[in-house]
Amino acid sequence: MFRIVPLLVFLFLVSCSSKDKPDARLLIPDDKLVPVLVDLHLVYALQTTQEFRGLVNQYDSIDVHSDIFSKHNITKTQLDSTLSYLSRNPQDLLDIYDEVIMQLNQMQDSIKTLEK
Repeated sequence: MFRIVPLLVFLFLVSCSSKDKPDARLLIPDDKLVPVLVDLHLVYALQTTQEFRGLVNQYDSIDVHSDIFSKHNITKTQLDSTLSYLSRNPQDLLDIYDEVIMQLNQMQDSIKTLEK
């Protein structure tokens, strides 16, 4: 009996926690999440581009991310919770990334236009 009760409690907690939506205060709304992801991907692109690597590498990635979090008035915990939740809802994540990719492509097109 003493072995079964902890097992049942564990199974109950695991089954409940995997389906529940996190506290709304920990989730970033989609319209606010897209610009955050755009900025994060721009920073990642700079970190991997040869011309900018030296400039970007002088900053700790935590500092760069902190600036993004401050700019968008969010926390790392909120971003982590949101991405964790969305990873369990692939269609929602795909819809958000469609918007992120569209905005990045628009930025790229505007740069190409300026270069002409």
